[in-house]
Amino acid sequence: MKAMVGVNVAAAVLCGAVVYAGMQHWQEKTEAQASEVKTAVVHKEKQFSDVSAYTKNLPDFITKQIESSIANKKPLTLVIATSAKEAGWPQQLKKELAATYGSDVFTVKTLSYGSQTTDELLSSHIADQIDQLQPNIILFEAPLKNDYQQLTLDETLENTDKLIHQLKDLKKTLMIQPSQPYISQTESYEEGIEAIRGVSEANWVYYMNHSLIWPLHLGEYINKDSGNLTKKGNEVWGEYVVNWFTGK
Repeated sequence: MKAMVGVNVAAAVLCGAVVYAGMQHWQEKTEAQASEVKTAVVHKEKQFSDVSAYTKNLPDFITKQIESSIANKKPLTLVIATSAKEAGWPQQLKKELAATYGSDVFTVKTLSYGSQTTDELLSSHIADQIDQLQPNIILFEAPLKNDYQQLTLDETLENTDKLIHQLKDLKKTLMIQPSQPYISQTESYEEGIEAIRGVSEANWVYYMNHSLIWPLHLGEYINKDSGNLTKKGNEVWGEYVVNWFTGK
């Protein structure tokens, strides 16, 4: 009988130990899971806090797209349509966007149209070419520099209006920026960029005006023979767009 009592006591002790060990394991597991959730929440809050610092220069409609991209883990495709070469300031922007937001927020694609005028861009159906790149956001450079020697400003504005309507028909986020500076005997660069601003605003399109970054003397920024940007000119333009997208 005493032996039976001893066995029962031992069994009870063993059972209690097992129950205690199980409860302790469950508590440790629960605490670990809670810690993981807390860490994830903190990480998410920090991530969005950081993004708000990066997007302070951007309009709300771009900021919301970036936040949605991060929350849903769906990259945004930014298509840059520009006279510049991909290896110029667009590459600079692509690199800095990845460094700032991470490599999974922006996919940057460049459509370089070179020296084509607005007439030629309409004929080549550039809106269709952009659409094939499946953009979420379009940054379109109005090619004032390409136009000024071949078209009147009125013709440029009429063509730009048509291009904007075609691009808006894509139902994507659209922004317009002016071309690089140029020296003209018939019209000033300042007159051209303000005219493009007017067309953009008349069509309710955001105008990203980088014209104020260019000094009066453009010698080191523009090649005097070709009229194209020098390496330094590309860097200055790129720095402006980078700062705009990253809050610097």
